[in-house]
Amino acid sequence: MRFGLLLTSVHGRSVPAHQQIAEHHELISVAVDHGLDLVVAGQHFAAPTLRYLQPIPYLTSIAMRFPSVSVATGILLLPLHHPLTIAEEMATMDAVTGGRAIMGVGIGYSQDEFDAFGIDRTTRTERFEEAVEIIRALWTGQPVTHQGRFFQLDSVEVSTLPVQRPHPPIWVGAQVEASVRRAARVGEAWYAAPFPTHRELIDLYQAYLEERAAHGNRARAAIPVRREVYIADSPAEAEAAVAAGASSRYGTYRSWGLDIDDGLGRSDWLDNRFVLGTPSDVAEGLTQLMAQVEHSHFVYKPQWPGYDHAHALAQLERFGSEVIPLLSG
Repeated sequence: MRFGLLLTSVHGRSVPAHQQIAEHHELISVAVDHGLDLVVAGQHFAAPTLRYLQPIPYLTSIAMRFPSVSVATGILLLPLHHPLTIAEEMATMDAVTGGRAIMGVGIGYSQDEFDAFGIDRTTRTERFEEAVEIIRALWTGQPVTHQGRFFQLDSVEVSTLPVQRPHPPIWVGAQVEASVRRAARVGEAWYAAPFPTHRELIDLYQAYLEERAAHGNRARAAIPVRREVYIADSPAEAEAAVAAGASSRYGTYRSWGLDIDDGLGRSDWLDNRFVLGTPSDVAEGLTQLMAQVEHSHFVYKPQWPGYDHAHALAQLERFGSEVIPLLSG
């Protein structure tokens, strides 16, 4: 299993962008020192309270600064884009980085974002599947003619092909069974979101393997997984420390339209979705999960609302120096 770093937004636009970028660069430097070799960044639009630096240009710049890491869009909101744009931009990122790009995509959920782009949210699944089909076809380098419900191309060829052949890996973000089964059909891997409970994650993984087997096994069995982690000197200390940040972060997601159950901040909610406690507690929890859900990568997030940059660095340092050795040994 490999380890990745998720760059998240804890600043709004009132904080200078260069501060956010400098903090991310420092986190990546520490991550690289501990053997993490993947950087992931996601996408949202029109969210002034949390600045999302758009991932394709941002990750390209990161890959140039840190040549040992691969970079993954985690995730692009594909229904909000034209597939030709994404095919060209992702191919460019793959070419510029020498084949270190991963395209993570999902269907999105925020009604405000779909409204801002003038796109009917109810069409997001069909748009997504049609777009993935077109991107794959464009990356062959052959002329593409496509007459679909949402996109029409007449003998179109991309100007830049990805370095990786036949193309960069396509990770499909999903958190409910229908979407997980879609990931098994249309992607190389399911990018597991942190929102399902541990039990739900295990059950979804079995559905993923079932769908994968039924559709020719193009998708990988080992998947990139996110679980929320917080390290402290005791489980109680970890739970108390992360509860407020979790409530803030997931409350924001819920206000944007993400379907997360009530009970944010309750201990049972944290117990069912988070891996908390001492380094040995965290390693044991992740080991138990890995025994039931085969990981290709574990994607770790050290930043939480309400905590400063020094706190995120300290969490990352503990994860790298105290948890990873227990998982690797």
